[in-house]
Amino acid sequence: MENRVLKRGSVEMSVVCSDLSLLESINTLLRDNGVIAVEDDFGILHYIVDARNNRKEAAGKVTSISSQDGSASERNKEEAFLDVCIKTVLREYGFDMSLIGSNLIYNAVYSSFRRGVPLPPTMKSLYVESSREYGLSLQQAERDVRYAIMRSSLTKMRSRAVVRCIQSRIERRMGLRDPLEWK
Repeated sequence: MENRVLKRGSVEMSVVCSDLSLLESINTLLRDNGVIAVEDDFGILHYIVDARNNRKEAAGKVTSISSQDGSASERNKEEAFLDVCIKTVLREYGFDMSLIGSNLIYNAVYSSFRRGVPLPPTMKSLYVESSREYGLSLQQAERDVRYAIMRSSLTKMRSRAVVRCIQSRIERRMGLRDPLEWK
């Protein structure tokens, strides 16, 4: 154990981990966002603010965090959890998130869950909705989605079946559907 004397007003933070990628992720988050939140055992969020680049901006980040109302932060937590669930499921099935088709599937599933409406009944409707954001034609969106599916581990399934499979896996992951329930 090391004993250090800190000057008044200075704060020191140490992160000890055996995984170098975790340490790099924490550093990247702090560098890019300037702040990260850590939840303790009681569900209380503690914020770590990085002021290496701009000390004045750090004070503004603390003020903006403390002024957020609870409902907005709760909604942000739900959206972040949904984002993590969808990306995790897509990665489990081997989707390459650098492909436009994978992002089209992600956007369709994310907007469906976020709005609380079911996915469109046909893939054509899904292509029309998701291709608007990317400025793609219907044929380009269809081709990109088929290519992303072909590169994933779900190559033997049709596009609609793939999206349904992803959707049901996310529902189970989020606790919206009982894993033993058959429909």
